[in-house]
Amino acid sequence: MNETTPFGLITTIRTSFALYAVDSCWSKKGVLSVNYILENEGESISSRLVYTFIDDRGKIKEIIGGNDKLPILFISPKKENCVLLQQEISDQLCVFSVNDALKKEQLIHHEKLDSIRFAGIVKSNSIFYGVDIWNKNREDVLFSINFQNDKAQSEVLQKIPFPKGNKISVRQDEIHLITEVESGWLHRQLDEEGKELKKRILNFDLPFVHEALTLSFTSNSYLLTEENGEIGIVEIDLKGNCSYGKLYDIGDEFFGTWFPVQINKNTSTVQFTTEFGNGWLVIKEDELLELFYNKNKQGYRNLLSNEVLYIDDNDLTISSICPSGDNKIGIIFHPRKSRKEYYNEIYVLQRELAHS
Repeated sequence: MNETTPFGLITTIRTSFALYAVDSCWSKKGVLSVNYILENEGESISSRLVYTFIDDRGKIKEIIGGNDKLPILFISPKKENCVLLQQEISDQLCVFSVNDALKKEQLIHHEKLDSIRFAGIVKSNSIFYGVDIWNKNREDVLFSINFQNDKAQSEVLQKIPFPKGNKISVRQDEIHLITEVESGWLHRQLDEEGKELKKRILNFDLPFVHEALTLSFTSNSYLLTEENGEIGIVEIDLKGNCSYGKLYDIGDEFFGTWFPVQINKNTSTVQFTTEFGNGWLVIKEDELLELFYNKNKQGYRNLLSNEVLYIDDNDLTISSICPSGDNKIGIIFHPRKSRKEYYNEIYVLQRELAHS
């Protein structure tokens, strides 16, 4: 079912019993979503992966997968949709292309990669990054899949020297990391195989840094901060000088943020949660373009314009956000449930940004 709203096209996807939203990604005509579809078989519940393309008019095309694990959608350097997943039988990782059907491209020579996520593209490589938040003695890892002739050919897994817990920014064929150290903030640039190219120490005592929106040694860098509900931006110039600007005070502290999604060269979107709800914001360099917050199930209110997006009973959370075209984002919502409860529908909003 599709509904055209002032906020964009909303497509509702329903199943007979239950589903679990996993990930989403840009596709050539809109959004690609991957979900576990659950079936009630009496004494047991079975599941399978389903890849769903939703185009910019809300037309749906589904590709049925298997019962593989940990799917991570990503884009190849030639802008093709792919998925990295752990196969059910062998537990080995494989790369599959996701177009008209699932097609196995490459067997990965690492059986398990914990907590990695797709971070971007550098030259002929799709880049992933992982941080193990549970083991302080385990290094961050950079994982790179190299494509040749439009096919995955090889991969490199590189442990990143301490300190760990880095924020990553992948833009304009460059990989940058930043993390806090005793003497300040360590900013490093890596190549596509994880080797260090440059580094510097930045000195600033500013609110808690949640995400790296942009990092560079040759242009200004921008970090997203928040403390006690005040959202701000740290701007770092070429010489390493840092300045802080307040963006908006929502009054509620962030519980968590997600890796920034790059919409275009200068614009990113970040989803967040608080004690009272969840939402997303859109930032262009040091300018806040949108800030939607669903507090106490009152709908997603754009705090800059006071417009409110209502979906179902508003008791929703955001599963994922992805680009969905030029200056457009796709946002996937699902009903907020406890871990032991099921939901059987998701909502896909395709929203065009007016000022990005």
